[in-house]
Amino acid sequence: MPWTVHLRVVAREDRWVALREDHRLAGRDAVDFAELLDEPFLALPESAGPLRDHWLGGPHRGGRPARIGATVANADETFTAIEEGSGIVLPAAGNAAIYRRPGVRAVPVTGLPPSELAVAWRRGDDRTVVRDFVDALPAAP
Repeated sequence: MPWTVHLRVVAREDRWVALREDHRLAGRDAVDFAELLDEPFLALPESAGPLRDHWLGGPHRGGRPARIGATVANADETFTAIEEGSGIVLPAAGNAAIYRRPGVRAVPVTGLPPSELAVAWRRGDDRTVVRDFVDALPAAP
């Protein structure tokens, strides 16, 4: 029997694009997602399921499949792949700063809704630790 859950969004952040500093779009103040559709993307492994699709902008591609330049599983692999020119990646604004390093530029992306970080808990779970945790969470603006 499936659980029914409560959900609280605790953060909303715009998406950015991290790319090589010599990429044709690296000098922009912002890039529209439509301009990225044909670019090779760095993707999480397929086992990441919906998370992989989210970071590829899947629901906003108008049915166009993502072109995968490389599969990456962590930040180090991502940096290496960007620096090698294997592809671009869409980090959340809060993570864009960690992608700023020599050879890599991060630029805001327009045309995509913000990413949301949420916490879910089973409806009816009245344990004190769960209630205290949920009560301590900020609500996203």
